[in-house]
Amino acid sequence: MKREVLVISTAFPRNEKDVITPWLVKLMEYLEARGFRFTVFTSSYKGIKQKKFKKFNIYRFRYAPTDLEFLTHDTGVYEKLKEGPIYKVLTVLYMLCGLINAIYLSLTKRFDIVHVHWPMPHIIFALPFKIFQNSRVISQFHGSEVGILERFNQIFKKIYTWLINTFSDRVITNSSYNKVRLINLGIDKNVEIIPLSNPHSTELRPYVKKDKIYILFVGRFVEVKGLPVLIRAFAEIVKKYPSAELHLVGDGPQKPELTKIVKELKLDSNVKFQGFLVGEPLLEAYNKATIFVLPSIKTKTGETEGLGVVLIEALSHGVPVIGSKVGGIPDIIIDGKTGLLFEPDNHLELAEKITLLIENPELRKKLVEGGQKHILENFSWEKIVEKMEKVYITLITHP
Repeated sequence: MKREVLVISTAFPRNEKDVITPWLVKLMEYLEARGFRFTVFTSSYKGIKQKKFKKFNIYRFRYAPTDLEFLTHDTGVYEKLKEGPIYKVLTVLYMLCGLINAIYLSLTKRFDIVHVHWPMPHIIFALPFKIFQNSRVISQFHGSEVGILERFNQIFKKIYTWLINTFSDRVITNSSYNKVRLINLGIDKNVEIIPLSNPHSTELRPYVKKDKIYILFVGRFVEVKGLPVLIRAFAEIVKKYPSAELHLVGDGPQKPELTKIVKELKLDSNVKFQGFLVGEPLLEAYNKATIFVLPSIKTKTGETEGLGVVLIEALSHGVPVIGSKVGGIPDIIIDGKTGLLFEPDNHLELAEKITLLIENPELRKKLVEGGQKHILENFSWEKIVEKMEKVYITLITHP
């Protein structure tokens, strides 16, 4: 008999081409094959009616009229909250309607495990299942919500940490950096680190020497990703290598600012905005890349990179990586062994690191080989799924 698991998430793929949370889909597919049946509790988007995605049951709750149902899915909620008061109103409606629907679902279907992603604020949605069914609750933190919790005033902070400590049977996060943050916030559970991995492929492709200078970034165009730092560093590279190219794969609210910087630095012919890519086009981008860069920063509000799964993705495709020394990135990049680190917000140091890799193909090969060994030992899906399955089984058999 398959065990029933409810996954609570802000967003979930609306169709097969959607780029949202591919790592969550991959994790669920592996666990489904090991005897668990999943239902996803998530928000609607502009009235979308979706009850299935692949083998998974989907429960989408409505929280606003169709034309206003755009708080989630397009970009992170935390970024949208900066854009205007309407998003704060939508957030209140999201929480209220989500809780009402969670109560309804808890009275109509039973779940052995409730797996909460982004427990700040979604632990609220788990309460009916804990109270009415005594379901086992897993709170899994990814990083951005930890920063929100850190910025709460003391009263709200104490309320949320109490909720998590009281109603969670297990707390999981994705990096050693986030584990320390959670402990400092007063999470008194034994916080376990279970990272995520490359959602697009389990294959490790060997390093291939490339003569063309093709620098790649993949991700959202938001402040925390530090893309202005990368563009300014790239301007230094072009001075020495005029034919170099920087390919930015993704989209987001910061794109107008990035386009302006590119024009100011006269890099229009060197910087390519690719939009979101999936499948073969994304694979082709990695195959062409000489170097991958993740220049994340720590914002004034404390937001930073929780782990940087995209670094694992790049290394899996045989591309050497450079990342900033923030958040969970050092869990993946051991400087000089699995990649290169630089101080965040320092575009000149980043330019030096890029130049070092351009001029040293043997170093590129060494870093890819070291990085792939590190992935196999610490970030393979086999190890991740084994850890998560153990958590599930332990909670079910030893409540």
